[in-house]
Amino acid sequence: MAQAKTVRFSGLRVLLGDDEEPEVFAAPCGFTERSLTLSKELGSTNVPDCTDEDAAPWTERDVTSKSAEIGGQGVLDITALAVWQERFASDASGNARVEVWRAGVMIGHWLGAFHLESLEIGATQGERATIQVSMQSDGAVTWVEGDDGD
Repeated sequence: MAQAKTVRFSGLRVLLGDDEEPEVFAAPCGFTERSLTLSKELGSTNVPDCTDEDAAPWTERDVTSKSAEIGGQGVLDITALAVWQERFASDASGNARVEVWRAGVMIGHWLGAFHLESLEIGATQGERATIQVSMQSDGAVTWVEGDDGD
């Protein structure tokens, strides 16, 4: 039996670019959860059976678009708040990367431009203030291979 090669929480990193040349990426502090969702929009067509027109047709699907979403939530870090506020204030997208690390070796990363779609700040009495963000891709998101760590 071969055991799965897993990734720890710190091995999935969300970093934002600074729009400078050369671009520097940094991870805003505070996330206790983070995610990347890759999705496809599909168009569907029911294709009839020409030999049995009364048979239920099978549906064929074609990709009409692709998209990516970065999500994160956690505690509100005051230093990171300025970064998120700057992203929200801008009408332009900015580069972001989602890196995958295992045992100190970068497996690879997704890279693309993202708009900050939503920024939610909240608090519950007796607890620390929280933040939740959602970023939507603006154009292609590419996977860049790293090292497989073995």
